[in-house]
Amino acid sequence: MVSLNFDDNRLKSTPFFYFINYINVLHDNFLKENFKDITPRDFTYLSNIFYHENISQKELANLLYVSEANVAQIIKRLEKSGHVKREFLKDDHGKKSLNLTDKGESIFNLLLNMIYEGETEIFKDYCDEDKIKFKEMLYVFCEGAAEY
Repeated sequence: MVSLNFDDNRLKSTPFFYFINYINVLHDNFLKENFKDITPRDFTYLSNIFYHENISQKELANLLYVSEANVAQIIKRLEKSGHVKREFLKDDHGKKSLNLTDKGESIFNLLLNMIYEGETEIFKDYCDEDKIKFKEMLYVFCEGAAEY
């Protein structure tokens, strides 16, 4: 692993988006190296479908700031690979909801556990209070970025 090698001045003057982007690149590379049938984008879709049960394609598009056509294309592939299922909602016969299949939940849980293991290693020298505060700050930054 190449060190970022920041001095104090560069560290203080670098936008936090740089660090978030770098972490995202590392995460994407991890997925590419370890999972041949799941892309980094797939993980984003699987996790949002997992946490938003019965979400519609339109709602997913809004949540991820992408077009409905983009969602349709990725969902079609995830459905074909057996990770996602589309079902008509019982109360709205024209609207389809998205959910993970057993295979989709299994791969999502495997990935999530691997992420938690990595997170545990990264934060091994931090107390629980610092970890929680860091996550709370990231959440606030995410909300701010969405409004920005």
